[in-house]
Amino acid sequence: ILRRAASAGIDMLDTAQTYGESEAVLGRTLPPDAKFKIASKFTAAPDLTPKGLFAESLARLNAGGLYAFLYHKFSDFRSYPGWHDELLGIKAAGSLKKVGFSVYYPREVQALLDGGVKFDIVQLPYSVFDRRFEHLFPALRESGVEVHVRSVFLQGLAFMKPSELPPGLAGMHGKIEHLRAVSEKSGLPVSALCLCFGLLNDGIDRVVIGVDGLADLENNLAGAGRQDEVAKVYDELCQLREENEGIILPFRWPSDR
Repeated sequence: ILRRAASAGIDMLDTAQTYGESEAVLGRTLPPDAKFKIASKFTAAPDLTPKGLFAESLARLNAGGLYAFLYHKFSDFRSYPGWHDELLGIKAAGSLKKVGFSVYYPREVQALLDGGVKFDIVQLPYSVFDRRFEHLFPALRESGVEVHVRSVFLQGLAFMKPSELPPGLAGMHGKIEHLRAVSEKSGLPVSALCLCFGLLNDGIDRVVIGVDGLADLENNLAGAGRQDEVAKVYDELCQLREENEGIILPFRWPSDR
């Protein structure tokens, strides 16, 4: 997977300290001359320090530095005053290029911008359904903040058949039907539509996806190459916007869905 990603021009890997053995696996697998930029995320705790967590990630990744180190939970920024200055100090020392945040709500980004907080990168959910952050893209661009988006497939919701939606997500029936109709009419797979919807947005710098095998990666690479075709149905995809956070935030889905 990593060799194919590199040959296709993918140059960044996204991981986190809480992603099981992800950091350690990458540290054992990546060759010393690997060209990937690595972004990782940390979770704070009273008995920990940013420097300690950063050093642990470097050790597991067998790396001399990181492209980005992000708060995995925005609440940690509020709960641990002083940590941000220490992170900026790590960046100033030269082994870290960007300090940032993984967020779920636009108000979190707005608070950072309003507070004049220094940060370089933000990772946020975005999809044909979830477009809550779009109004902030111009301000982020003006501030020089790199925007990475995740969940372009909304945890697989985009691929579900309307008739198979669980009761808790029944409100998406019409929009899933609409997405499938656009796919059928255009001859473009749903995966390509969702992936390219993010890639075509000028306010987005990176689209973060997960893959579970080489075939999955190949499918996404093929989809990413169809941006010109997706651009022709972009306006139709814009009609799929959903405001209900109980639907577009998977951690709020009903447990009995």
